[in-house]
Amino acid sequence: MAQYSKVDTSLPTLVVKARADELHREFVYAVVSLIAGVIAFLSIVGGYVFLVLHGFPKSAAGLLATGVLSLIGGFIRNRLGSGS
Repeated sequence: MAQYSKVDTSLPTLVVKARADELHREFVYAVVSLIAGVIAFLSIVGGYVFLVLHGFPKSAAGLLATGVLSLIGGFIRNRLGSGS
């Protein structure tokens, strides 16, 4: 930070603010992603229950299996892909 101060006195403040803004954006992205995942999961379970109650158990099982496996695959892909 001392080297930044040599260039411009307000530069260290700007660097700290930029980092704080970046961390805030990452946090918001993570929260929105979790909310979207919960909504997707509840939609899959709701669709499963709806199909079972209306007499389509095989379709319901396919919906549940496909949906859950997609969510698990997305979770694993996100965890393996975030190397930072």
